[in-house]
Amino acid sequence: MTTLLRRFLGNRVTMTAFAVVLIAGSIYLATAEREREINYISITGNVSASQRDSAMEILLALDTSLSDIEGVRRVLKSVGWINDADVTLRWPDELVINVQPQRAIAYWNNNAFINSEGIVFEAEYLVGGDLPQLYGPKDTEQVVMGHYQRLNRALLKSGHFIEVLVLNERGSLEFENQHGVRVVLGNVDVMQRLQRFLKVSVKIDALEMTPQRIDTRYTNGVAVNFVEAEGFEIAETFSLQREVSL
Repeated sequence: MTTLLRRFLGNRVTMTAFAVVLIAGSIYLATAEREREINYISITGNVSASQRDSAMEILLALDTSLSDIEGVRRVLKSVGWINDADVTLRWPDELVINVQPQRAIAYWNNNAFINSEGIVFEAEYLVGGDLPQLYGPKDTEQVVMGHYQRLNRALLKSGHFIEVLVLNERGSLEFENQHGVRVVLGNVDVMQRLQRFLKVSVKIDALEMTPQRIDTRYTNGVAVNFVEAEGFEIAETFSLQREVSL
């Protein structure tokens, strides 16, 4: 009985020692992986030459080891124009980075861009081109983007689209379409008021006058300010506003 016990304990000690060796080996391999020397960097993705150069400059200026792939990814994601980055190590000494740049949906408040999720970012190397302009108070980015997407979907069916959308401090919405017509929606029943605008715009098209401003904040109609065909602007006073009944 004593001999069997000693044999069993001896096997347990041997197995434990072997497990310790394996664990130590894993720690060594993990440490070696983190401290691997990087001699080559490959940057891929739908990025311009200037964006690729910018990402390379950021990587070469890092204080941490380039083999710390999570650290590298965090640094790249903190850059305004980068949405995400896939970072991998390719044996034996190459760092491969696939950069996913931000996709701007619109300009935001004159000094930044905004994406479809309502995230605002600055991008020195991004040329927005012919994008709509969205305005709103601080911390309303996602609210404004939500309004923009819903309104634009409804407008596109009738051949309209938003060039400028403004949410003011009181939560009131107004937009300007591709024809320069300013449409005031207010802060309640926004989608119903948009439908009111679309209905009345069909009637306005038959007139030989161009609307400048349409206020939909009426129960049974809209107030319309016109511009004469030759460009003479009708004064914006209540007595001269022409209400088009639905």
